[in-house]
Amino acid sequence: MRSELKCNAQQHGARRGGSSLLRRGRGLVVTRKTWYTLGLAVSLASLMPSTVSSQARGASAVAPLSHSVFLEELTWLEVRDAIATGHSTVIVPIGGTEQNGPYLALGKHNFVVKGIAETTARVLGNALVAPIVAIGPGGSIDPATGHMRWPGSMAVRREVFQELLVDILSNLRHHGFRDIVVIAEHEGSSSQERPGPAFETVTELDKRWGPGETRAHFVPEYRDQLEDDGHASTFLRDVLGVVEEVMDQEVPESGDRYLQDGRNPVGTHEGYYYSAVTMAVNPAAVRAAERIAAGPQASYGVDWGSPEQLATNGRKLIDYRAKLIADAIRNAIVSSREP
Repeated sequence: MRSELKCNAQQHGARRGGSSLLRRGRGLVVTRKTWYTLGLAVSLASLMPSTVSSQARGASAVAPLSHSVFLEELTWLEVRDAIATGHSTVIVPIGGTEQNGPYLALGKHNFVVKGIAETTARVLGNALVAPIVAIGPGGSIDPATGHMRWPGSMAVRREVFQELLVDILSNLRHHGFRDIVVIAEHEGSSSQERPGPAFETVTELDKRWGPGETRAHFVPEYRDQLEDDGHASTFLRDVLGVVEEVMDQEVPESGDRYLQDGRNPVGTHEGYYYSAVTMAVNPAAVRAAERIAAGPQASYGVDWGSPEQLATNGRKLIDYRAKLIADAIRNAIVSSREP
């Protein structure tokens, strides 16, 4: 065998790079193919998902993210490394797709919760944001109830929504997140419906998991801030000087026609707060020029000034709310691990 290898090497060695014989030692012959195979194996091993915790890796601080905080905007390698270097919290935002009057797109709740979740994650410093749950319980179609009375609104049955939420949270637990936090933009999914389907699901799932490494948290403060005496309302009034004459309320069946053509400001489901935050996150979703042209009577008696001012105030609202929600999340995490 040695003589055959030697002969083969001499025969092809004259051609530069043509020799497959690279090393010979004490009874060991390593070919170029062997080196290639070893190198490939090492490279693949470095890419494989690791189950080693950040503590085992010796990570004592949370490494800053070089890209987005949104899971769907990261590669799986970036998610793996983020978890391994301390990003142990993930926020699950629940939005909604429903009518919001003549001047605001159907995805209002999704745009708002996206902006607040992103800023909250950055305030926390160790959090990522899961894909938005964009459809929730919001009425039925036979007969049509709730928001399903208006074209474009989307809703799923309560049990379907809850099963989806269980799967989402279980996925995140499987991937290694320690604290999975649910915030619900829509009252039909939150604590306002006692118990709301999201609150109910998260609470039951956390009990099922038990006091282990991963905990599930529902943060009712997110929605509670929007109540008449909540932080968002007082911030609008005391800091931004915005006082609306008519607050959002459910529109009776007789008001459907007016709601769709924009002649009735009552119950258009698109007050200053939502319009401002949406303008800061997704300006195209706000028909600001049309609404300003319609005058204060289409804006709850509030003079918007300009689209730019609306977006500026929206950014202030996001920053203000994100700090409060980050505090609520920290408190929930600490409380869940108290003996």
